[in-house]
Amino acid sequence: MTTTNAKTFPDEFAIYQAARTERAKAVAVLFGKATRGIKHLITRNIVDPIRTRARRQRQLEELLNMDVHMLRDLGLSRGGIAYAFEHGREGEPANTNTPASKPRAA
Repeated sequence: MTTTNAKTFPDEFAIYQAARTERAKAVAVLFGKATRGIKHLITRNIVDPIRTRARRQRQLEELLNMDVHMLRDLGLSRGGIAYAFEHGREGEPANTNTPASKPRAA
């Protein structure tokens, strides 16, 4: 602070340094937000689909490597693996080994 005629004025260099510091902090915050946003976009649009595809490929290979008896236990045939893998087995009951439940008496 500089004093002139009993009035105090802030030092110009101190103001300049404070402004530079605050500007640097603001730029760092914005840069951090932009970096996190770009990382999120890359993860969601590139990395996650690649991971999902690799996981599905491993699952398909696991089904293809099963023997006929294991596939029969799952209710699949070797020829139906690809269809069941892509479309699921929505038309089938969840557990085919249990008898249908009886309706309750009112």
